[in-house]
Amino acid sequence: MSSEIGRRFSLDKVNIDPRLKNRIMSADGDDELGSWDGQNIEDLVKELDRIEERQDPNYAGLPHGDNIPEDLRSEVAKDLPIWACDVSGNCLVGNQADKVRTVDQIRQRYEKKHGGVEKFKEKLRLEREKFIQSLEGK
Repeated sequence: MSSEIGRRFSLDKVNIDPRLKNRIMSADGDDELGSWDGQNIEDLVKELDRIEERQDPNYAGLPHGDNIPEDLRSEVAKDLPIWACDVSGNCLVGNQADKVRTVDQIRQRYEKKHGGVEKFKEKLRLEREKFIQSLEGK
């Protein structure tokens, strides 16, 4: 067995071609529709416009989801869809992915409406608990 091909284990670090991380794939995952390197959100907007001129946009997801700050994922992303963020903290947001907001602007929105992102998440947690209790008849 060649040492180049040798046995690998799931915990081994794998070097992935960075271009693979940049791919914008169709919803079924069969077609590469375009690419974005995660550096500038305006480049993503241009690339999405280019894709939408050629075909019906239906994406599996957008690359570089790890650029979205951890505190703005999950519950916040369900309340305010955050499609992608660039390395500078500019994000493509909204139901139609048609607005660019900075991470700071998004956090300020939650500060103004709920007293902060964590308080918004706590509010959702309490609402979920009340809903579950109502289903259990308590």
